[in-house]
Amino acid sequence: MRWFHVILVLVTSIVGLADRSSAAERWTRVGVARVNVTPEHPTLLAGYGGRIGEHQGVDHPIWARALAIGEDDPVVVVAVDNCGVPAAVTRVVATELAERHGVTRDRLVICSTHTHNAPTLTGYAPVVWGGRASADQVQRVNRYTQWLTRKIIEAASAALRDRREARLSWGQGMVRFGGNRRVLSGKQWAGFGFQSDGPVDHSLPIMVAHDRQERPIAVWTNYACHCTTVGSRNHIGGDWAGFSNTHIEEKYPSAVALTTIGCGADVGPQPGGNLEIASQHGAAIAGEVERLLKGPLTELTETIAAEQRMIQLPLARSPGKEHFERVSQDAGFHGYHARQMLKQLEKQGQLATHVDYPVTCWKFGDELAIVFLAGEVVVDYAVRLKTEMDWSRLWINGWSNDVPSYIPSRRILAEGGYEAGFSQIYYELPTHYDPALEDLIVGTVRKMVGNRFANPAGQKKPTFLEFPGGKEWFAERVNDWAKSLSPRQREQYSRIRGLARHSQDGFDRLVTKDPKEDTWFNYSGRKENRPYIRQQEKGDLLAWKTAGLQPVEQETVVLVFAGGLGWISQPVTAGFQMTIGGQHSLQLDVTLAVNTWKSADQRFQLHYFPTWQSDVDSAGLFYLVMPRNVLPTGQSVLLEVASLGSGSQRWFSVDRMQDVKEIEKLVLDALQSRQP
Repeated sequence: MRWFHVILVLVTSIVGLADRSSAAERWTRVGVARVNVTPEHPTLLAGYGGRIGEHQGVDHPIWARALAIGEDDPVVVVAVDNCGVPAAVTRVVATELAERHGVTRDRLVICSTHTHNAPTLTGYAPVVWGGRASADQVQRVNRYTQWLTRKIIEAASAALRDRREARLSWGQGMVRFGGNRRVLSGKQWAGFGFQSDGPVDHSLPIMVAHDRQERPIAVWTNYACHCTTVGSRNHIGGDWAGFSNTHIEEKYPSAVALTTIGCGADVGPQPGGNLEIASQHGAAIAGEVERLLKGPLTELTETIAAEQRMIQLPLARSPGKEHFERVSQDAGFHGYHARQMLKQLEKQGQLATHVDYPVTCWKFGDELAIVFLAGEVVVDYAVRLKTEMDWSRLWINGWSNDVPSYIPSRRILAEGGYEAGFSQIYYELPTHYDPALEDLIVGTVRKMVGNRFANPAGQKKPTFLEFPGGKEWFAERVNDWAKSLSPRQREQYSRIRGLARHSQDGFDRLVTKDPKEDTWFNYSGRKENRPYIRQQEKGDLLAWKTAGLQPVEQETVVLVFAGGLGWISQPVTAGFQMTIGGQHSLQLDVTLAVNTWKSADQRFQLHYFPTWQSDVDSAGLFYLVMPRNVLPTGQSVLLEVASLGSGSQRWFSVDRMQDVKEIEKLVLDALQSRQP
């Protein structure tokens, strides 16, 4: 009998351990799939009103990527490489998946990556191409929309069929290439650019599914930033979100990656300009995913509870018929929009007073709440929700299930500008939103997420809601820049070491009064307000002074300053002339690569080392080398750059930076660390 009791105790203990192990590590069923949705015929792209004609090429394929979670009552998220998937497409997909697989409406979400290099869809931002597209082009848009709808169904169905045992976990990291693009003058919108103190959400939530062999089979990431790194290039591609997926799948060949977008409607990539930079942004996400997967993640063990609510966002009072009759005579987007409003008035007798708006929430018990918001949601919503609620268990997506318009906040409506006003014309809304929409959306989310996710007392403020300072930001990226250099380029940039041994700051103060200024990318690829000149008029001048010259032992003085050159595709003219101290000069012109210009007597040299470039512009460090005896020690140097030509938009700019030696050191350290 004693042996019987011993055996019984052992069996009971083993069963108890098994139960505890099962509770700590819950296996569910996860399926993932991807389907190529690159158009098979010419079609119009979405995202930029200045584009003309159908796409001219394919930089990279685009995809519909689906993730299905659960066995008896699964949820499905589909991330589509598209600027915006409208509600009409979502409804067709939802109906089909309900009939085929029993997926209820609240358990399906279709997210757009918001790449501006994907086909426009029927019903998406209709004014962008309204009145400009031919009948054949409209037919091809309709054709692609129908084809894409079938492909989304195909991807979701494949993920549901692919479900296998897997372990789900999640974590939250940070990448910092998104910067607020709303430049303010006072408290009013002044244009697009980079507002360094504007709100951002640099969090990078990730969800990973591992199979029984501990291989990742699905990696879902989310980041709040516009997918516009490449710019208005009329080619198909996934921009940084597409590169993110590619780089993650290269690191983890057993996985399918999905990237969705957070509340990034007023956040743009810093820097931007070309495909290489988009790839670097994607690589930054993949690198952070790799770091997170090496550390502990939070297991998701609870069954998913899903809920969707349809609310109505109030619009402000619309202008009267007389307003639209007057504006209808105009050309362009405003005129077309006004004519559409008049048609609505004639047909319906009134204009819209609200916008139907879906909000979806998936909760993994108390472990994680994922919120899906429709439209181009500005970052203020993420900042507010992650401040008022427990940000450590909250994941917020934008561009989900529909893209009815930009979704501005109360603050942005007060500041005015694109996201608050003009953008709504593209979406064929009669007017801007009423400020009450913010509290309505936030209140709905808080009710759906519930009090269990309230902000706990004493919780620290997250570090990802502010943009880092300029030098800190550059320091985080300069190694990636150095890594991207070819061996030949590394050899060219190695000349900086010799120049830097004796260099001194080459900018102290701007002399030109009331210079032309604009916001554009600087040496780090970060936008800032900079003085510039163009080759539009001969003699256009930009002048500045250095600090007093420091004594040197060598035969030359080396001055370093930051600046840029751009729009190389513009007509070639006689270029620019740099005058040193009012007596000596050399000529230079726009370049995208390392270059050296010399004076006629070879005594003065200007070396240029770009640390950022796009297809047509560049920015970086200039080194002016001149004889020691030109000016006495302690005297400042007047430097002037003037246009020698006219009729071209080619430009030169100088950065107001008095501590350029700090940037020089960051560049040198990065170059040294990349030595083979």
